[in-house]
Order: sequence, then C-alpha cells, then structure tokens
Amino acid sequence: MLKPMTLSALALVTACAGQSYAGVQTAAPTYLANGPAACKIRETKTPQGVRLEALIHADRSVYGDYDFVITAYNTGGSSDISQSGAVDLVAGERAKVGSAEIPRGRYRAVLTLSDARGPLCNLERRS
Repeated sequence: MLKPMTLSALALVTACAGQSYAGVQTAAPTYLANGPAACKIRETKTPQGVRLEALIHADRSVYGDYDFVITAYNTGGSSDISQSGAVDLVAGERAKVGSAEIPRGRYRAVLTLSDARGPLCNLERRS
C-alpha cells in the first residue's frame, strides 16, 4: 500500500514532451566541446511545489536523444522521474522536451542531450 505522501507526489508528476516554447531565453547556454545545442532547466514555483522544464536550443541542426532525470527528496524519502526521447531540431529552433511537477522539497535535475558522437550539452540543477 502506498503512503499518502507517495500518492500525492505521484499525482503531481506531469510529463510533457516535444512541445516548442516561445519567448524563453537561454541566458547562459551550457555547451560541451563547442556543441551545437544549449540545455536549460527552468524552475517555476506552483501552489503544489515546483515545475521543472527541460529546454533545448539548437544553434545548428541537431538530431539525437535527450535524458531528463529528476530526483526529488522530502521527509518520506526520495523518488525518481526519468524522461527521454528523440530530438530533431533545425538551427535556431527551441523545444521543451520534458517537464514534471514535484512537491516542495529538495531536488536534483539533470538534462543531457546526445547524438551519435556523444554528449552535446549537459546541465545539472539542484535546489
């Protein structure tokens, strides 16, 4: 039987993939080896906790895969959320590739974009 806190956490988790986003700027792109893409994790406070969104901006055409992993910590322990999928962007395109809402507490979120040659960008964010 699941604890009420676990049920609440599961109820709050939402996942969205492959949606473009307008107006979100990547203030400090994170590049690996002069890669063609920038990773960003956007945090938005909500009445229930925090929404984390995985954002990618392509400086050049990018075809690869992303991994978005969140570990949420609270008094009941920790839980992991893992999202992944394909990314196919043209130069200048931006995309929201994943999102999740977690209850208040600490978290660690990691976004990685890779192609056949290896990582293009990687970003870790902690609360």
